[in-house]
Parts: sequence; C-alpha cells; structure tokens
Amino acid sequence: MKQLLFIILFFLSLNAKSQTSIQGQIIGNWKVEKVIVPSNSKEMTELSQAFTNSIFSFQKNQDFNFIPKQKTQLTSMFVQMLQNQKWIFDEKRKLIRIGTTKDRYSIMGITPKIEKNNAYFKLEEGEISLELIKI
Repeated sequence: MKQLLFIILFFLSLNAKSQTSIQGQIIGNWKVEKVIVPSNSKEMTELSQAFTNSIFSFQKNQDFNFIPKQKTQLTSMFVQMLQNQKWIFDEKRKLIRIGTTKDRYSIMGITPKIEKNNAYFKLEEGEISLELIKI
C-alpha cells in the first residue's frame, strides 16, 4: 500500500513539475522566424507578412506585448488589440491565453511547443503556426 501511494505521489509531482517548466519557459521575448499559413490567399499572405520577424513578449508579471517588425494597417490593428493585455497559461488545455480577467483571457489563444530556445506557436484563431526563437 505504501508503494502504491509513493508511486502516485511521484507521478503527481512529475506532472506538476512539467507544467511549471512550460510556464517558466514561455517567459521572455520570442522572435518569429517563420510563419506557416494554410493557404496562399491574399489575406493569409498579409497575415504571414504581419507576423514575420515580430516579437511576442511574455513577462514574469504576466504582461504581454506584441512588437511588429513592419508598420502596416494590419500590424497596427494587432498592436491595438493586444495593447495592455496579460497572459496566463491554462494548464488544463496547455494553452497560452491572452487578455484580461474582464474578458476571461479570450483575445488570443496560443498552443505552445517549446524545445530549448525554439518555440512553435499555433494560433487558435486562424490556423496559423509560427516558428520562433528566444532572443
């Protein structure tokens, strides 16, 4: 019985550690190196250009910033939408959620996969995938 309890506690601690490490790895500035879009339509091409070389900044105090490389009407819209937002990591869904408590962090959802100094973000709203490096 003691062995079973020990095994359960061991696996619970591993799960808690992996969740904390994902959240800890997110913190910092991430530069978009590559944008993968589902089609070559005009809208998707514009989105790809808007995100290319942009920076996603996740601060320890939960502040979030989007810093575009290009100044276009589309990037200005993203900056305005994402200005003064916060981020949380939804451990249950393994999802970064951008917004505020008022809007239930519903402005943007990002499914991250982080490996060393590289990250892969899937933006929930538009089937867009980003390859990023930590800077």
